[in-house]
Amino acid sequence: MKLLTVVLALFSWSTIVYCVSTGRFCDSESGDDFQRAHIGLIISPIMSIKMIREIEIYWNHAKYRPGDTIALYTSEPANGLEPIYTLVPNAPSGIKRTGLQATFVPTSNLTFVRQCLQYHVAWLRNGTIRLTNCLQTQPHWMTERKEILGSLPMSRVFLPGTHDSASYAIHRRANLENFVERFVITQDVDVLAQLIYGVRYLDIRVGHYPNTDSVWWANHGVYRSVPMQNVVNQVKTFLDNTNEVVIFDIQEFPVGFGKNLGVHHDFIGFLEEQFAGYYLPKSYHGWTSTLNAIWSSGKRLIIGYDEKRVVSRYESVWPCVTHQWGNVRTIEDLFNYLNRIETESLGYPRSIPRSAMAELTPNTWDVILNRLGGIRQMAETVNFNVTNWYNSKWQHTANIVAVDFVRSSGIIETAIEWNERRNSRC
Repeated sequence: MKLLTVVLALFSWSTIVYCVSTGRFCDSESGDDFQRAHIGLIISPIMSIKMIREIEIYWNHAKYRPGDTIALYTSEPANGLEPIYTLVPNAPSGIKRTGLQATFVPTSNLTFVRQCLQYHVAWLRNGTIRLTNCLQTQPHWMTERKEILGSLPMSRVFLPGTHDSASYAIHRRANLENFVERFVITQDVDVLAQLIYGVRYLDIRVGHYPNTDSVWWANHGVYRSVPMQNVVNQVKTFLDNTNEVVIFDIQEFPVGFGKNLGVHHDFIGFLEEQFAGYYLPKSYHGWTSTLNAIWSSGKRLIIGYDEKRVVSRYESVWPCVTHQWGNVRTIEDLFNYLNRIETESLGYPRSIPRSAMAELTPNTWDVILNRLGGIRQMAETVNFNVTNWYNSKWQHTANIVAVDFVRSSGIIETAIEWNERRNSRC
């Protein structure tokens, strides 16, 4: 809690105004103090026998006043509309659990149009709404900012990502996880939903099971999650319905590969067959390609592959994204590690994108004794802090930031905003 208090004290949002002459957003110190404020909604990853998908409100407003209130609504806020929950902010920054359970939204109900998903939040002063936000999807955020981002390579774009993207479990009702699920499930929505919400970097681990019908599976360590065919189909559905660029990064081969390069050749054959017409060949300028060049090619899927011995043999797979993994067990150590890699990145620009893996890593005894409470509890501890850190300290250096239970963070919203602010000029 000591570090959290310090970080919140340091956290400050800069002003954003719309520059009419350029049609872009830029910083300004003038105007209403609410231009420097932010409120948002996230979904807690904590699941118990009584509660799932608890709505949490987070805020930052350096010039908050006594008597200000923050209110939660089930429709677009309007003066006179009765909220379902209110709170009085008692600090410039904070997060508050509401005790309210968000309605389950299946992926089939998500569209490829940006939408608010029922819940809205507003900041009120003297009974007047001054600032609003909603729980929303972002299926086209890169394309909508094509003018700002088009000249940049992937290594210079702030990309929201998920850790072990295909290790997901979807629960409609509150339940208790078994011991294994507590330490292997990292997301609460499927890959298609992650992409619709705004994720653009997918961290994929693969297992080979030749004696099963599916053969290729998404894994988290030795845990077999979902057939790889399901993941592939979800990615293709997203690409078919948007003009976004997606990194499909194969990072580990925990089961069934060993030292047998033949299995790798077979799997790359599977990827080439399944993603034919979607993947961008490596010879197309590789990782130095700008987003404009990628869009011009008509191929918007980049497949990273974590096996150097076969990457050189295929045009379909690229050198994988560099994972920056702290292997730490406390929030203080995670802060120190992320601070080091982000600071070092200022002096060592990279052509290959890097992903800050913003998670805690339990050791064997942590798992056996359940000392860190499982991945859901660790994400609850980490994600709000990570959101604040990348808003206040590393917003100018961030490349990919990958988190567990992405809906319990504000990293998508943070990435979108800072891509605008650090690349726009008035």
